[in-house]
Amino acid sequence: MIKKTLAVAALAAGAVLTIAPQAFADSADPNAFTDRTADFVTYNDPAVLSAKDAGKQIIVSPYGTSHTIACKGNGADVPWYGCMQQDNPGLGWLILDQQDLPGLGPAWVYTMKSDPNA
Repeated sequence: MIKKTLAVAALAAGAVLTIAPQAFADSADPNAFTDRTADFVTYNDPAVLSAKDAGKQIIVSPYGTSHTIACKGNGADVPWYGCMQQDNPGLGWLILDQQDLPGLGPAWVYTMKSDPNA
């Protein structure tokens, strides 16, 4: 009986140790779009000069940061990619191209593309 109890306890402990790391892992799926609006600064905002140092990226679009900006990646081990910005309600999403602005850092630019593969 004692061996059976110890075996069940060992299995339970093993199950907890197996599940615990997953429970505390980053739940953000780098392949899914995530709202990153708060991580952007508008190109004509004076804060753009310190955006890179503040860990922010630059958005160049007619909406600035007033419309949702969603990106794939988590910014840590998977860089952001495939960023898009919500158009006016009911009109879908705008495709953003990533560009590097020397001295300022990464910028996402609306170029009026309608095909994400173009």
